[in-house]
Amino acid sequence: MNEEKELQAEIGKHLMQPENYGKIEDADCVGVGIDHATKSYVIMYLKRDNNSIIDVKFGSNGNQDTTTLGSIFTEMIHGDTIEGALETASALEKDLLESYAAIPAPKVDTSKPEGEQVERVSTEHQDSANMVLTAFRAAMRHYERKAGGIEEEQFEISIVKTCPYSTSECNLVQKQSKDS
Repeated sequence: MNEEKELQAEIGKHLMQPENYGKIEDADCVGVGIDHATKSYVIMYLKRDNNSIIDVKFGSNGNQDTTTLGSIFTEMIHGDTIEGALETASALEKDLLESYAAIPAPKVDTSKPEGEQVERVSTEHQDSANMVLTAFRAAMRHYERKAGGIEEEQFEISIVKTCPYSTSECNLVQKQSKDS
Protein backbone atom coordinates (compact mmCIF):
# COMPACT_ATOMS: atom_id res chain seq x y z
CA MET A 1 0.00 0.00 0.00
CA ASN A 2 2.87 2.38 0.79
CA GLU A 3 4.36 1.68 -2.64
CA GLU A 4 1.08 2.66 -4.32
CA LYS A 5 0.92 5.93 -2.35
CA GLU A 6 4.53 6.71 -3.29
CA LEU A 7 3.74 6.05 -6.94
CA GLN A 8 0.68 8.32 -6.81
CA ALA A 9 2.75 11.05 -5.15
CA GLU A 10 5.44 10.73 -7.83
CA ILE A 11 2.86 10.93 -10.63
CA GLY A 12 1.26 13.95 -8.93
CA LYS A 13 4.64 15.69 -8.70
CA HIS A 14 5.27 15.22 -12.44
CA LEU A 15 1.71 16.25 -13.24
CA MET A 16 2.01 19.53 -11.34
CA GLN A 17 5.66 20.29 -12.16
CA PRO A 18 6.90 18.43 -15.22
CA GLU A 19 10.66 17.89 -15.32
CA ASN A 20 12.84 18.25 -18.43
CA TYR A 21 10.19 20.04 -20.48
CA GLY A 22 11.79 22.20 -23.14
CA LYS A 23 14.38 22.12 -25.88
CA ILE A 24 18.12 21.45 -25.97
CA GLU A 25 19.49 23.84 -28.60
CA ASP A 26 22.66 21.84 -29.25
CA ALA A 27 21.11 18.37 -28.97
CA ASP A 28 23.08 15.48 -30.41
CA CYS A 29 19.87 13.85 -31.59
CA VAL A 30 16.21 14.74 -31.90
CA GLY A 31 13.38 12.25 -32.22
CA VAL A 32 9.68 12.65 -32.82
CA GLY A 33 6.98 10.14 -31.93
CA ILE A 34 3.77 11.07 -33.70
CA ASP A 35 0.19 9.80 -33.67
CA HIS A 36 -1.09 10.73 -37.12
CA ALA A 37 -4.67 9.86 -36.13
CA THR A 38 -4.77 12.66 -33.54
CA LYS A 39 -1.91 14.83 -34.87
CA SER A 40 -0.33 14.58 -31.39
CA TYR A 41 3.41 14.26 -31.01
CA VAL A 42 6.30 14.14 -28.57
CA ILE A 43 9.68 15.52 -29.54
CA MET A 44 12.70 14.36 -27.54
CA TYR A 45 16.09 16.07 -27.44
CA LEU A 46 19.14 14.14 -26.23
CA LYS A 47 22.60 15.34 -25.37
CA ARG A 48 24.66 12.16 -25.23
CA ASP A 49 28.04 10.61 -25.82
CA ASN A 50 28.90 7.03 -26.74
CA ASN A 51 28.14 5.76 -23.24
CA SER A 52 25.57 7.92 -21.47
CA ILE A 53 22.70 10.35 -21.69
CA ILE A 54 24.08 13.66 -20.46
CA ASP A 55 20.85 15.63 -20.78
CA VAL A 56 17.34 15.00 -22.05
CA LYS A 57 14.37 17.27 -22.67
CA PHE A 58 11.06 16.83 -24.41
CA GLY A 59 8.16 18.80 -25.79
CA SER A 60 4.64 17.85 -26.79
CA ASN A 61 1.43 19.17 -28.22
CA GLY A 62 -0.37 16.29 -26.52
CA ASN A 63 -2.46 16.10 -23.42
CA GLN A 64 -1.52 16.21 -19.74
CA ASP A 65 -0.87 12.45 -19.72
CA THR A 66 1.76 12.88 -22.41
CA THR A 67 3.52 15.63 -20.50
CA THR A 68 3.39 13.70 -17.21
CA LEU A 69 4.68 10.50 -18.80
CA GLY A 70 7.37 12.41 -20.70
CA SER A 71 8.51 13.96 -17.43
CA ILE A 72 8.63 10.61 -15.64
CA PHE A 73 10.45 8.84 -18.47
CA THR A 74 13.06 11.56 -18.98
CA GLU A 75 13.79 11.58 -15.25
CA MET A 76 14.27 7.81 -15.40
CA ILE A 77 16.89 8.01 -18.17
CA HIS A 78 18.58 11.36 -17.36
CA GLY A 79 22.25 10.63 -16.60
CA ASP A 80 21.82 6.91 -17.27
CA THR A 81 24.03 4.82 -19.53
CA ILE A 82 22.82 4.29 -23.08
CA GLU A 83 22.48 0.59 -22.31
CA GLY A 84 20.49 1.31 -19.15
CA ALA A 85 18.18 3.77 -20.94
CA LEU A 86 17.54 1.25 -23.71
CA GLU A 87 16.76 -1.45 -21.13
CA THR A 88 14.36 0.91 -19.35
CA ALA A 89 12.62 1.75 -22.64
CA SER A 90 12.39 -1.95 -23.58
CA ALA A 91 10.83 -2.87 -20.23
CA LEU A 92 8.31 -0.04 -20.53
CA GLU A 93 7.50 -1.03 -24.13
CA LYS A 94 6.79 -4.58 -22.92
CA ASP A 95 4.46 -3.17 -20.24
CA LEU A 96 2.82 -0.98 -22.88
CA LEU A 97 2.12 -3.95 -25.16
CA GLU A 98 0.57 -5.81 -22.24
CA SER A 99 -1.52 -2.75 -21.44
CA TYR A 100 -2.80 -2.51 -25.04
CA ALA A 101 -3.58 -6.24 -24.97
CA ALA A 102 -5.56 -5.87 -21.73
CA ILE A 103 -8.01 -3.40 -23.28
CA PRO A 104 -11.43 -5.08 -23.32
CA ALA A 105 -13.20 -5.63 -26.61
CA PRO A 106 -15.76 -2.94 -27.38
CA LYS A 107 -19.45 -3.59 -27.25
CA VAL A 108 -20.99 -3.98 -30.68
CA ASP A 109 -24.59 -3.01 -31.47
CA THR A 110 -25.46 -3.90 -35.07
CA SER A 111 -28.90 -2.30 -34.71
CA LYS A 112 -27.21 1.13 -34.86
CA PRO A 113 -26.17 2.81 -38.11
CA GLU A 114 -22.66 2.16 -39.45
CA GLY A 115 -20.19 4.43 -37.72
CA GLU A 116 -22.05 4.09 -34.44
CA GLN A 117 -22.06 0.30 -34.10
CA VAL A 118 -18.84 -0.10 -32.17
CA GLU A 119 -18.40 1.45 -28.74
CA ARG A 120 -15.33 3.69 -28.64
CA VAL A 121 -12.50 2.17 -26.63
CA SER A 122 -10.05 4.72 -25.29
CA THR A 123 -6.34 4.03 -25.65
CA GLU A 124 -5.38 7.60 -24.76
CA HIS A 125 -3.11 6.64 -21.83
CA GLN A 126 -1.36 3.93 -23.83
CA ASP A 127 -0.99 6.20 -26.87
CA SER A 128 0.60 8.92 -24.70
CA ALA A 129 3.15 6.45 -23.36
CA ASN A 130 3.66 5.09 -26.87
CA MET A 131 4.50 8.57 -28.22
CA VAL A 132 7.06 9.20 -25.44
CA LEU A 133 8.81 5.87 -25.96
CA THR A 134 8.65 6.21 -29.75
CA ALA A 135 10.21 9.70 -29.54
CA PHE A 136 13.08 8.22 -27.51
CA ARG A 137 13.57 5.42 -30.08
CA ALA A 138 13.48 8.00 -32.87
CA ALA A 139 16.13 10.12 -31.12
CA MET A 140 18.37 7.09 -30.72
CA ARG A 141 17.87 6.26 -34.41
CA HIS A 142 18.65 9.87 -35.33
CA TYR A 143 21.98 9.58 -33.49
CA GLU A 144 22.83 6.39 -35.43
CA ARG A 145 21.90 8.00 -38.73
CA LYS A 146 24.04 11.06 -37.99
CA ALA A 147 26.96 8.77 -37.11
CA GLY A 148 26.41 7.12 -40.50
CA GLY A 149 26.72 10.47 -42.29
CA ILE A 150 23.03 11.26 -42.77
CA GLU A 151 22.36 14.89 -41.91
CA GLU A 152 18.80 15.70 -40.95
CA GLU A 153 17.18 17.98 -38.38
CA GLN A 154 15.32 15.15 -36.62
CA PHE A 155 14.06 11.63 -37.11
CA GLU A 156 10.33 10.89 -36.93
CA ILE A 157 8.55 7.60 -36.23
CA SER A 158 4.78 7.15 -36.29
CA ILE A 159 3.30 5.22 -33.40
CA VAL A 160 1.68 1.94 -34.29
CA LYS A 161 -1.68 1.04 -32.84
CA THR A 162 -3.50 -2.21 -33.38
CA CYS A 163 -6.82 -3.52 -32.23
CA PRO A 164 -5.89 -5.90 -29.41
CA TYR A 165 -9.16 -7.79 -29.79
CA SER A 166 -8.98 -8.35 -33.55
CA THR A 167 -6.50 -9.60 -36.12
CA SER A 168 -7.79 -7.01 -38.57
CA GLU A 169 -8.12 -3.24 -38.48
CA CYS A 170 -10.49 -1.63 -36.00
CA ASN A 171 -13.45 -1.41 -38.36
CA LEU A 172 -17.17 -1.43 -38.22
CA VAL A 173 -19.05 -4.66 -37.81
CA GLN A 174 -21.06 -5.38 -40.93
CA LYS A 175 -24.80 -5.24 -40.47
CA GLN A 176 -26.58 -8.51 -41.00
CA SER A 177 -28.86 -8.27 -44.02
CA LYS A 178 -32.49 -9.34 -43.57
CA ASP A 179 -31.88 -12.13 -46.11
CA SER A 180 -29.17 -13.84 -44.03
